[in-house]
Amino acid sequence: MGKALFTLLACAGGIYSSFLTWALVQEPLSTRIWPNSQQKFQAPSVVAAIQAAVAMVVGLIYMKQQHCKYGALEFLKDHKKSLAMISLSQSCAGPLAVYSLQYVDYLTYMLAKSCKMIPVLLVHLLLYRTAIPHEKKLVAILVSLGVAVFTFGGSGGKKGDPNSTFSSQGYALLMLSLFLDGLTNASQDKMLKANRKQSAKPITGAHMMFALNLFIIVWNIAYLVLLDQPQVDAAQLMLSADGVIWRYLMTYAVCGALGQCFIFFTLEKYGSLTLVMITVTRKMISMVLSILVFNKKVMPLQWLGIAIVFSGISWEAICKRGPSPRNNIKRE
Repeated sequence: MGKALFTLLACAGGIYSSFLTWALVQEPLSTRIWPNSQQKFQAPSVVAAIQAAVAMVVGLIYMKQQHCKYGALEFLKDHKKSLAMISLSQSCAGPLAVYSLQYVDYLTYMLAKSCKMIPVLLVHLLLYRTAIPHEKKLVAILVSLGVAVFTFGGSGGKKGDPNSTFSSQGYALLMLSLFLDGLTNASQDKMLKANRKQSAKPITGAHMMFALNLFIIVWNIAYLVLLDQPQVDAAQLMLSADGVIWRYLMTYAVCGALGQCFIFFTLEKYGSLTLVMITVTRKMISMVLSILVFNKKVMPLQWLGIAIVFSGISWEAICKRGPSPRNNIKRE
């Protein structure tokens, strides 16, 4: 019992340390005006490809360390279609979220990213025809209300921009990103649940980490080569002019890769309920750190919105832990 508790605490500590550092590096990487180039580093597909490359290597090492009998190449061959679709939605979600930072502040971005429950429920309801308990619907309403209160509480959009359409565009990008995140998560759940019936070829978190990041690299390189070569050129110029960006970029990628290892390990050992509790807490701490470290000014009404959102998310996580079967999503 003591060893299990220690392992759980180690998992939580790993997720906290990796993603808190990841979040603190992400904000200046995406929003700072760098001194030599005098502009922001806006190259989401380049960032995504580099992060995925680091995570893929770490994922392969993770597989080797676990001595997985189901080889990486065989796994890719057996599930290439599902992996390609999941990675495509994930590849599109990330850049859309980063682009939204051109129109909304980082705190709004973090709050919206904490509302993944809503698109996940929508995907289950519309795509997989899943019955949604009333408790979850009420939580979704609370989260939506909290986002609205925060958004219109004083500084949801970019300050100093008289054209409100810019803020609307930022929120639209965030909503689309969240929907794709929901599609990604729901599809991963479906793939893992279906695999549990085939014990001969068990899929582990290490398999998913390696393969999905490999496909994310492919998708992003294809996009850059075929549709957005200027993004590569602009990124090369900025990285040459402001070499310090490399330090932020590699720290961001390494922290993300290590965080993925802890997340997949926690998911395998303790299940999604424990993981939800850890990640929700991590998001709350990320927002508080963003306020403290970068001197964000938050209006009282916005604090109310934050409280409503995290009250709803925390309630949803607590309801999942209840013994009653009606608190779980059931398939029709």
